[in-house]
Amino acid sequence: MDIESIFVSYSSKDRPFALGLTKELQNLGANVWIDQLGIKLGQNWDNAIDDALESADTVILIISPTAVSSQNVQDEVSIAINENKKFVPIMIKECDLPMRWQRRQYADLINNPDKAIGDILEFLGIEKSESVNLKNVLSLIGVSEAQPTTVKHVSEDSKGKIVKEDIDIDALLVSEAEIDRAIVMHQKGIKKNWQLIAFVGIISLVLMASLLFVKDLALPKWAIVIGCLSLNLLSVRPYGSVRKRIRNIDLMGLLKLKRDRLTRVLNKLTEIEIDAFSQEFMNYIKA
Repeated sequence: MDIESIFVSYSSKDRPFALGLTKELQNLGANVWIDQLGIKLGQNWDNAIDDALESADTVILIISPTAVSSQNVQDEVSIAINENKKFVPIMIKECDLPMRWQRRQYADLINNPDKAIGDILEFLGIEKSESVNLKNVLSLIGVSEAQPTTVKHVSEDSKGKIVKEDIDIDALLVSEAEIDRAIVMHQKGIKKNWQLIAFVGIISLVLMASLLFVKDLALPKWAIVIGCLSLNLLSVRPYGSVRKRIRNIDLMGLLKLKRDRLTRVLNKLTEIEIDAFSQEFMNYIKA
C-alpha cells in the first residue's frame, strides 16, 4: 500500500465516528490525519489544519446533515476540490448534498455498508480481507448489517398458482453499464456533429474566399452569398444536437447518483418508481 497522507474532514457532531474510523484505518497502516489526534500541544488549530489539508493527497469527507451545514467542512471541501485532491466521501446520515458534492460517488455506510467498506478499502489500497476490522465503526452510526439486495415479486404461474420470488434490484433498474454505454453513444454523436459543423464551416470559408480573391466566377456573387448562408443554416441543427447531448450526458451522470439512492431503499421501491426511472433514462438517450 502506498503511504499517502489522508485528511479527515468532518463536523464536530460526527467526531465519535470520525475518530473511530481514523483509528481503525491507522491500525490498518493508513497515514490518516485528524485534528483531534494530529494537532500537537501549543499548535495553532487553524494553521495546523491548513497545513495538514495542504499536504494531504486524499481527503476523507464524512457526510451528514451537520457536515453539509458546517462552514469549516464546506471550506475544506472547496480547497480540496480546487487543488484537485483525491476524495473519499462517506455518507453516515441521510441528507441533501450541495451541488458541488452531488457529482462525486460516495460510500454509503447507512444502507449498503458492506459495499461501502469494500470500496473504501479498495480506494485506499488496503486488502479487502481487513473489512472485518473496519466494520467496528458501524456501531458508531447505528448500523449493524447490510440492507437486503432483493425485492419480493408476486406473480401467477400458468396454472394460476401464486408464486413469490426474490428479484435482484439490478435486474429491475437500468444498470450503470447501460448508462455508461448511453453516455459513450452521446459522446460519439457529439464528435460526429462537430465534424459536420467543421466541414460546413470550411466550405463556407472557401466560398467566401472565392468572392474576395477570384475575379471571374462561374456563379454570381449573390448566389455564392446565399449558398454560404444556406450552408451555415445547415449547421444550426447539429449545433443544437451537440448542446442537447452535452446536457443529457450531465443528466445521466446525475442519473447514476439517483440510481444509487434508489437501490438504498430496495424494500420500499415500487414498480411505478422503477418504471419512472427507466423512462427517465429513455428520455436521456434520445439525441
